[in-house]
Amino acid sequence: MMSRPQKYIEGEALHSQHAKSNNALKLRVAVLVVCVLLVSALVVTYLLFELLKTRENLRNLELKQKTIKADVTERLPEIKPCSTVQPTCPEPEVKIITQPCNIIQPTTPQPTEITTITQSYTMIPTTTPQPSEITTNDPCYECEDGWKQHGENCYFFSTRKSSWDASRTVCRTQGGDLVKIDSSEEQSFLRIAIQQKIESYDDLFWIGLTDSAVEGRWLWVDGSPLNESLTFWFFHDEPNDLTEEDPDGQDCAKMGPMYWFAISCKVTHRSICEKPAVALCV
Repeated sequence: MMSRPQKYIEGEALHSQHAKSNNALKLRVAVLVVCVLLVSALVVTYLLFELLKTRENLRNLELKQKTIKADVTERLPEIKPCSTVQPTCPEPEVKIITQPCNIIQPTTPQPTEITTITQSYTMIPTTTPQPSEITTNDPCYECEDGWKQHGENCYFFSTRKSSWDASRTVCRTQGGDLVKIDSSEEQSFLRIAIQQKIESYDDLFWIGLTDSAVEGRWLWVDGSPLNESLTFWFFHDEPNDLTEEDPDGQDCAKMGPMYWFAISCKVTHRSICEKPAVALCV
């Protein structure tokens, strides 16, 4: 039989062993809890990042949707059935008459076939537009290679980017100037042409409009004042001459696939040059 002191010593050793085991278990549990908390924090952070990214994508999609919707709404009035717009459906006789003006001389005797066609042409109602109004490319005018014809003018859409002043210098060396927009029809022509040439939404073009001489007095490059009833600014309060990007303000105009924007003349953009087409008819 063991003595009493020896049993007491063995009890203390056993109690100490259990205490150490409990401490080790508590340490493992604490480490496990910390790991779980760290993993949870990482998951929450990732989810928040994905949420912000999704919201940004939604905003971009909504902006694109509004832009496309506005473009479609603006172009709807231009889309009409061919049967309801007779002038846009020229008859074969009209196509024959649209030869260069100096081919058929009024004083020259005409063969029977031409006389018949001429008689048929005179029967067309007086409300029918002339060929120059039907087509963009008037056969009596011609443009150089690389220039796009519209009516009696030629337009060049640059691929290189430069400031407003530098772009105007390039246009003038080619015998023209930065484009002056005189009508809604010309604005529509340029808008459609730009939509075919841009590579991104921020691919914009300088036009010949500035108020650099007198703030608030917008003039075209030929010195004529801007017709306030014929403007296509994007924002209702534009131009507003903000100075955040340039202390000199926003003194030049650029054009996108739909609207105009006022911006610093020092920014680099592509440009649209305009000059008269070469007359072929006498």
